[in-house]
Amino acid sequence: MKDDRVMTTRELAKYMKLNEKTILKMAQNKELPGVKIGNQWRFYLETIDQYLQRDIISETPKDELGIIIRTTDHVIPLSRLISGDLIKLDFKAKNKEEVLAELADVADKAGILSNRTKLIDQMKKREKMLSTAMGNGVAIPHPRHPDPELFAKPNIVVGRSKEGVDFSSPDGERVHLFFMTCAPTIVVHLRLLAKISKLLQVEGVIDKFLQASGSDEIIQVLLELERKNLFPWKKG
Repeated sequence: MKDDRVMTTRELAKYMKLNEKTILKMAQNKELPGVKIGNQWRFYLETIDQYLQRDIISETPKDELGIIIRTTDHVIPLSRLISGDLIKLDFKAKNKEEVLAELADVADKAGILSNRTKLIDQMKKREKMLSTAMGNGVAIPHPRHPDPELFAKPNIVVGRSKEGVDFSSPDGERVHLFFMTCAPTIVVHLRLLAKISKLLQVEGVIDKFLQASGSDEIIQVLLELERKNLFPWKKG
């Protein structure tokens, strides 16, 4: 069901956990889709969610939005977000719904998920809006609305399907790699999307994930990238 809620600047700032002045500046700079009525801004929540989630994947963030989603107080390495018990490299799923269930099972078994049924329901709603498949055999499934009642802290679940699954990918190809973001808030969710986006832009990394013999090798790939300083999430 479509979410037609209209939000004020204050309500959107609370939703995104940002300062009202930041929201206003982003709207004025056309970094957030909104409508100005008189001297007041109004925002459709559905449009905001789709805009942010699409654009954060499409390119490495370089503008103010990139600064907002960057981890500013300390670096959180990907190797700290993806542990062995959050990786499953032999998915049996034959379709999209089975993939979502299998990802939820991994999170549930690892003890990072509080409500499996709610997570699957939220991911299905997100897929009905627009497929989370990005092309090149990769998809990034996630709940429609990041929620602390689902995940208490950020993590990323990694799944791999040898046969691949039809995930309505924009390039028409089957998806073999799945990265599920586990985030308590939308801002943390955007940070995780940015990290995954940056990871996928590294030449050859998708092939390394596809060819890895086990979860230890996946972690090793991440550690190697971090040692090469390919993920400088703060200045200096």
